[in-house]
Amino acid sequence: MTRGLLIGALALAVGCILILNPLNAGAGRFSLTAEFPETPNSCTLYRVVPATLTAGEVANRLGLSGEVSERSGEFYLIDTTKDPEEWLSVYAHSGAVAYHIPDRELPAEVTRQPDLPADAEAEEIARAFLAKTGMASPDARVVEIAVNQRHEVWSSGGDEPEVSYDVTLAVRFGRSLDGLPVYGDEFAVILGDGGDVVGLVKTWREVEPEGSVAVRSPEEAYADLLASRTVGPSGSAAYDRVTIENISLGYWMEPRGVVQDTVRPVYAFTGTAVRDGALEPYVGYVSAARDGT
Repeated sequence: MTRGLLIGALALAVGCILILNPLNAGAGRFSLTAEFPETPNSCTLYRVVPATLTAGEVANRLGLSGEVSERSGEFYLIDTTKDPEEWLSVYAHSGAVAYHIPDRELPAEVTRQPDLPADAEAEEIARAFLAKTGMASPDARVVEIAVNQRHEVWSSGGDEPEVSYDVTLAVRFGRSLDGLPVYGDEFAVILGDGGDVVGLVKTWREVEPEGSVAVRSPEEAYADLLASRTVGPSGSAAYDRVTIENISLGYWMEPRGVVQDTVRPVYAFTGTAVRDGALEPYVGYVSAARDGT
């Protein structure tokens, strides 16, 4: 701006961030193999129900004690009476919960393969924990059970680890609204050695319908993706090439610490990106609301 050259503009709206880049410098990185899907002319607009969950209430459910402190809307405590310590954070605006036993979830040293449950048992343990602590949600379904934390031992100059241990397992949940997937939710129970619960993350705003919103075409949204007009920073400049292999319509949930009043539709552009010759998954989100918010 100091040289009079507009290189980008940042537009802030309640519940989302749109990054505007009129120079469209990254368009040449993208190629499209997906077909543009048929989409409805409108979909349901949702209002976020204000969170009422408190850190004290969650602490009681989890059997934790300690003094609750606050910083920028995050209420947290560390239960030092437990060995090892157990940590809890509850976020005022979103009602998000983050519970961790750091020494068991992220151990400094691992010398053997922890005893982790098979998928069916892991789901059973996770659901029992959520029911016992009152943290279950009726609309949640299991979408993935996978290794969450892996410990690797490398030798100097080696091109692969000498040994690798799967330390924790995550049972992850997702949901749909109006038949469309929700992007941005966090809901996972973390299991450690012996199948013990060593962590929980849940950013799961309660919502209720509030009218409808017009939906833009996927072609319009793809043009915005090329121009880096995305929900959140684009990040495409970090890649040499990006191939879009699928386009889907869904709803966007903000991270746990962000204020969000309404839940609006977005397009998810997923595919494969190339960075320094290495392949990695790519996803970019673009507003699907006709008003652009």
